[in-house]
Amino acid sequence: MEYRTRRGYSLGAMIATVALASAILGGIIATMLVPLMYGSSPSSIFSGQPAISAKEIIKVNKDAVSPVTAVAKKMTPSVVNIRVGQNMHDKFHPDVVSGAGTGVIFSKDGYIITNNHVVSDAKNIYVTIGTEEVKGKLVAADKEVDLAVLKVDKTNLPAAEFGSTKHLQVGEIAVAIGSPFGFEKTVTSGIISALNRTVTVPEETSNDVTTYTNLIQTDAPINPGNSGGALGDAQGRVIGINTLIVSSSGVTEGVGFAIPVETAVSVARQLIKLGKASHPYIGIVGQNVDQGYVQDKKVGVQQGAYVIEIVKGGPAAKAGLKAKDIILSVDASPIDSMDDLIAEIRQKKVGDTLTLIYIRNGKREMAKLVLAEKPPR
Repeated sequence: MEYRTRRGYSLGAMIATVALASAILGGIIATMLVPLMYGSSPSSIFSGQPAISAKEIIKVNKDAVSPVTAVAKKMTPSVVNIRVGQNMHDKFHPDVVSGAGTGVIFSKDGYIITNNHVVSDAKNIYVTIGTEEVKGKLVAADKEVDLAVLKVDKTNLPAAEFGSTKHLQVGEIAVAIGSPFGFEKTVTSGIISALNRTVTVPEETSNDVTTYTNLIQTDAPINPGNSGGALGDAQGRVIGINTLIVSSSGVTEGVGFAIPVETAVSVARQLIKLGKASHPYIGIVGQNVDQGYVQDKKVGVQQGAYVIEIVKGGPAAKAGLKAKDIILSVDASPIDSMDDLIAEIRQKKVGDTLTLIYIRNGKREMAKLVLAEKPPR
């Protein structure tokens, strides 16, 4: 007895039809996929062209270069290791200790950029270029932005290509090259995490603090010894000089900072030409507006830079500012904190005239202030 569907076909006929269709479909899939598995194309099977061998596939992959590899290959020759012997002022330590850091070749005639804190108090400086270690000499240093320039008696050096941060964006690739813990030419990578950061750090030998402005933040791993090394972009151009990290453990936690290349190049040129760098100066000691003070005095503002002290004879004193004034804006740019004020002043030049809006005794006042050169510390 035969079983039939409602359309009158036998069950056996249906099974045979499905089997035939499956066979045809399987053949088509095999024809398309198998050549692709071996690096060829389906058309080559029918055209008679030979398939690419597995050996050739491996060669293609081997020759491929990642962006970080390309950046490292371009930048590494321009990054040097710095070894120093430092005079110690602590009576509980030996007279000289050894330290290490990194530098970037600024020009082919032997000038090298590094951090001031790498070579401060250095008795001897040695620079490793390639595989050769040579004696280095401190040309000049600037504590304000933590930069220094060294000179070695060498020519035709592979100077770095210096880029720009003008169009730099958060999320772009960042490659750090340096000597963390003395391991020379170490390459790490990450991204640009933030721009225009302001970081205030305490001085190691005093109660003072130093404020760094306009820094590039990156999560590319930076550790002790990376200081003074290069932060590069995807084109292998130096966009910053690695300078500090924020860490509870003393080693990288993904929050590192670099001095932008424009600042580094400008300061380096001044140090080479003049032996010092010029920085604008307002002449106040201040802090962020304290909320307790705001509530007590009812000054009508919640933010600003509160003037604690006026430096005698400085620009602020000449402009008529006094202690307890609260600075609200500079050239129409709002000032919400002391860090904002410092960052705004750092963008100006010695001799620039600024318009300040401030509050005194609950009233808004205006002053014209001419920036002077900051005296050396």
